[in-house]
Amino acid sequence: MLQRIQTLLLAVVAIAMLATTALPMWEKSSAALNEKVTLTSYALEYFKGTSSVSSANTMVIVILAIISTCMAAFSVTQYKKRMLQMTLGLINSILIAIILGYTFYQVFKVGIPMFEPENQGTYGAGFYTSVLAMLCNMIANRFIRRDEMLVKSADRMR
Repeated sequence: MLQRIQTLLLAVVAIAMLATTALPMWEKSSAALNEKVTLTSYALEYFKGTSSVSSANTMVIVILAIISTCMAAFSVTQYKKRMLQMTLGLINSILIAIILGYTFYQVFKVGIPMFEPENQGTYGAGFYTSVLAMLCNMIANRFIRRDEMLVKSADRMR
């Protein structure tokens, strides 16, 4: 049963969450002031020129992303227990939503007000990989639910 579409989708979730830990999530820069703010999954760093002025720890993103990766990988192996797989998918969706919420908090409450509040900055690949992981996880849950309903309907016919 490892050849099902939900296995591929859960593998994409795991890879996307690992990519979230490695890629920058958000960046804002000002050429006039020579300032730059970068949000990665490890830290929110504020640079003036080439030197780092301040750095805030965002290791929560890394920890939750690694837990999410492990849950997606474990969920792939639980193809015989679809109810457990759906529960793991639900918990994984909650973890990814927390990651996205924490990212938005860091961007809007900490990053944007640092300098030039009218400059919103740009989201990086790390942010989009976490959005991709959320979408793939939701679609995988839908396919798992469809398989469970198919099995239940076949049991009724016996």
